[in-house]
Amino acid sequence: MRRLLCTLLVIIGGLGCARIYRPVALATPPASVRGDGLAGQVVVQPWGDNSRYERKALQANLRVFVLTLENTSPADLEILRLDLPEGATALPPEAAASLVKQQSLAYILYPLLPGLASLGAADKAASGSVGPSDQAIFQGLAIVGACIGIPNAVIAARSNRRLEAFFRDQAWSPGALRAGQTRRGLVFLRAPDPYAPLPLQILYRDQARERTLALVGPGARPL
Repeated sequence: MRRLLCTLLVIIGGLGCARIYRPVALATPPASVRGDGLAGQVVVQPWGDNSRYERKALQANLRVFVLTLENTSPADLEILRLDLPEGATALPPEAAASLVKQQSLAYILYPLLPGLASLGAADKAASGSVGPSDQAIFQGLAIVGACIGIPNAVIAARSNRRLEAFFRDQAWSPGALRAGQTRRGLVFLRAPDPYAPLPLQILYRDQARERTLALVGPGARPL
């Protein structure tokens, strides 16, 4: 019984507590790399106090960049797409959020594991022993686990929704960029080495022809 109890505590302790997602502002760097009629810049989007999400992003080789584009020409431009090097892929905001989300259902293990253990535990104290039975102990742990696990599951699920909404609302997309207009948004990229710089190509079209603007996304800093 003691070994089983220790195992349960290790599993539950490994989950820790859910983290509340704390909103962060979109990074707003100037567009410092200039091309023919278009200027741009790529910087790492800060995670703020959301270190758990940041660690999961690094583990998943996910980079969240802020892409800033400024039309420096007197005419409208059409931003066509973002080209990536071989081995790198772009993700929609929902897929990026799925990679870093907290596992809210895992917190149900807090009451579930002791509850299951109580089913096979003795319902009476051993002969000559003092105190509650093994079954009573596990049932008590299940009650305590429910008081802790259910609020954590709610917090994790709510935080995941807020993070996904931020990703979705701030996601970058191609399209028209009017003369003098500046637009920025989040891009979600996966590459084998999150610490290495990542070259990017912005393909755009003016009134004459298609052009490209070369940018470099910085590598992540080790935590």
